[in-house]
Amino acid sequence: MTAGLADGVARSSIREDLDQSWVVEAAAGTGKTSELVQRIVRVILCGRGKLSSIAAVTFTEKAAGEMKLRIRTELDRALFDPALAPVARLRVRDALCELETAKVGTIHGFCAELLREHPVE
Repeated sequence: MTAGLADGVARSSIREDLDQSWVVEAAAGTGKTSELVQRIVRVILCGRGKLSSIAAVTFTEKAAGEMKLRIRTELDRALFDPALAPVARLRVRDALCELETAKVGTIHGFCAELLREHPVE
């Protein structure tokens, strides 16, 4: 997918360099959501985190819904990969169970949830 793209190295780093935090700025339609979804799935497959501990924030409800759908699609794809290790398969199943309650939403929704959960702090 990224072979031949001028930003292929950067895209690969977003997906694979899980010890690094990233801020990705790019124009609409350049693949930010696709790379974020791939990174989330990679975190789950590697056991670096659970979907319930990840917050994915975007600007619109439509984009958040699309992101959740893409995460489900990629998790389903991983689940049926015959090369997937049994422990990774369990992680994917857990993530699919957590998907409906995953923190994938707008920045406004994320902030409102934080305020509801921690009104005094």
